[in-house]
Amino acid sequence: MDKKIAMQGVDIELLKQHPERYPDLSVTEQYTIPYDTVMDIQLAVLKDRFNHLVHKVPVLQKLAETQGTREIRDIHDAAVLLFPHSLYKSYPLSLLEKSRFDLLTKWLDTMTSIDLSGVDASGCAGIDDWLDVMDTTTELRIKHSSGTTGKLSFVPRTLGETEATAKGWRRSFEGFGDEPHAHALEGFEDLHVILISYRKGALAYPRMMDAAVHWLYGGDESKILASNPVRMSADVLSLGGRLQAAQAKGELGQMQVSPTLLARRDAFMREQAAQPERLRHFFADIVERFRGKRVILVGSPPAVYDLAIEARRNGLTDLFTPDSLTMFGGGAKGRIFEEDYKQVICKFVGMPRYPLDGYGMSEMCIGASRMCMLGNIHPLPTLIPFLLDSRSGELLPRKGTQTGRYGWFDLAIKTHWGGLLSGDKVTMTWDEPCACGREGPIIHPEIRRFSEIEGGDDKITCAGAMDAHDKALDFIAQAVG
Repeated sequence: MDKKIAMQGVDIELLKQHPERYPDLSVTEQYTIPYDTVMDIQLAVLKDRFNHLVHKVPVLQKLAETQGTREIRDIHDAAVLLFPHSLYKSYPLSLLEKSRFDLLTKWLDTMTSIDLSGVDASGCAGIDDWLDVMDTTTELRIKHSSGTTGKLSFVPRTLGETEATAKGWRRSFEGFGDEPHAHALEGFEDLHVILISYRKGALAYPRMMDAAVHWLYGGDESKILASNPVRMSADVLSLGGRLQAAQAKGELGQMQVSPTLLARRDAFMREQAAQPERLRHFFADIVERFRGKRVILVGSPPAVYDLAIEARRNGLTDLFTPDSLTMFGGGAKGRIFEEDYKQVICKFVGMPRYPLDGYGMSEMCIGASRMCMLGNIHPLPTLIPFLLDSRSGELLPRKGTQTGRYGWFDLAIKTHWGGLLSGDKVTMTWDEPCACGREGPIIHPEIRRFSEIEGGDDKITCAGAMDAHDKALDFIAQAVG
C-alpha cells in the first residue's frame, strides 16, 4: 500500500479544528497519517479543549486548580487531569432511592458545559422519567451503564456529539489497506440492521442505534429490526443491582422500594417471561425477510449465540450472505459457552470467520479501537492513550513496552472533559510499528480488570497531587449536599 497515495486529500488543519471529522476519513486514511502528525493534532485539540472547558465544567476547574494546572503545553500535562472512571457514578445512591432527580441534575451539571440549571426534574418518579426529561428539554442524550451494583454511570453526551458516534460505528466495519472488508461500506446505507438487543433505552446499543437512525438513515426507523423492540428500563437495572447488593449484605429486608419501581420491575419480569417466544417470532421474521441477503448484525455474544442455537435447532445455516457486516460487543456477560461457540455463530450467519475483537468503553464517543489481523489493538486516532503506574499513579513513559492502568483523552468530546482512567491493566508498545501497516502505538490483547486481579474493589491511584481527585469528587458531593 502506498501511504503517500492514502494520505492524499487528508486535511490536517481541519482535523486540528474538528477532530470529530476523523470518521469522515477511511480507516486506511486515518491510520496512514504519521503518528508524529497525529500527536500534533492531538496536542492542538487538547489545548483547545482545556482552554474552552476549564471555566465551563466545574469539576474540571476544581481538579485543575488543585493540581496547579493553568494550561496544557504538552500531552503529558493531561495525565494529572484524568478522572477515575467512577466519576460518572459519584452521586449519592440516596438520590435514586428518594427520587431526588432535581439533585441528580445538579450533580450532572458539574460535569458538562451544557447549562442544566433550568431543567425541572422535580416531578420524575424514576430514572427513566429523568432520562426522558433530559432527552426532550436539553441537548443531552445521556448514556448509562448496566449498573450491576445498582449505581448506574451517567455519561452526558450531546446529540451533536453522537454524529461522530454514528459515523465511527459505520467505519468500525471497514478494514485497513488490503484487509478483508476494506471496501465493506459500499451500499452501507441500504442495509438493514438486525439488532439482537433492546431497541429503546439509554444503554450503549440503543443509543448507538438512535445515533445511526438520526445521522445515517435520515430518521428511517424501519432500518432497524430489534429482537426486543421495547425499552430496557434504567430503573429496573438499578433496582436489580441494588437488590442483589442488599441480598449479599443480608440487608434485603431493610430496602424500601417505591410502588412505581415495583410496578416497573413487575412489568419487566412479565416481559422477560415472554422473551423465549419473542425470540422465536423474531427468528422466523428474519428468516422470512432476510435469508440470503446482506445485513448488518449487531449484538452481544450471548444474544447472538442464543439466536444461532435457535437456527441450529431449526436446521438452518448460512442465513445471510458472506459479505454481511457483524459487530459482537459487550463481552460474555458471565456466560459459559460451548468450546466451539464462535464456529456455531459463524455457521448461523454464513460468514467465513468470527469478527476480530475491539477494545472500548461506553464513555468513549466514537467506539471501540479495533484489532488488526495480527491480533494487535490499534487505538483510534481520536484517543490520546496514557498508561499510569497502578500503584503510584505516575505517568509511565510513552516509549518501549509498558504495562499499567489505561487512560485516555477523547478528542471527539466537546461538552465534557474527555480524560478518564479505566479499571483495566493494559500493556502497550509505543514505538515499534505493527507489521499490519497501521501507524501509532499498539495495545496488546491480554487485557484484565484490576478488580479481578486484586479480588475486590478497584483502588484507583491517579496522577499528580495525591488528594486532588478526591477533592474534585468531594466538590461534586458538596454540590448536591
